[in-house]
Amino acid sequence: MTNRDTLLPRWQKRLILWLALGLALTGMGQMPIFARYGIASLPGLHWLGDYRMTAALHLALAAILLVLTASLAVSWLGWGRNRPRLSGIRALRVVIFAGVLASGLLRELQNGVWPLFGPHTVRYLDWSHLALAVALGLAALLPARPTVRPAIQAEGPAGSKA
Repeated sequence: MTNRDTLLPRWQKRLILWLALGLALTGMGQMPIFARYGIASLPGLHWLGDYRMTAALHLALAAILLVLTASLAVSWLGWGRNRPRLSGIRALRVVIFAGVLASGLLRELQNGVWPLFGPHTVRYLDWSHLALAVALGLAALLPARPTVRPAIQAEGPAGSKA
């Protein structure tokens, strides 16, 4: 790759997008909103009302996203000094994304054999995971690149030498 702005091939960007959409759908499916509002009763969408199915799919999609994220991080670090710079919004997205991953991992560890946190902490962890996921979705809507400033010209107006 010669272009500094193309760290990921197009297919990986699309895979991340589809994984994020799938995680958003299955994450909402773990809340009872699909069954409560009748969405799960639509043909072909019954699985959205099944907590075990949405939870298992959420974990599988998250595992794929974690592997892809680790691959991206290693690739980005491997570029050394030539790595693409993170602008303000891109850095914000990375921080929010790291928060979503960390809160999701902590939540999954909590579901293991030895619980790590008390019930109130788990509630705040769930809320923070949900809030960070919503914040990441909103940050994804913001433009990633600042407006390009025109280069300073050596010539004055209308082609005259300055």
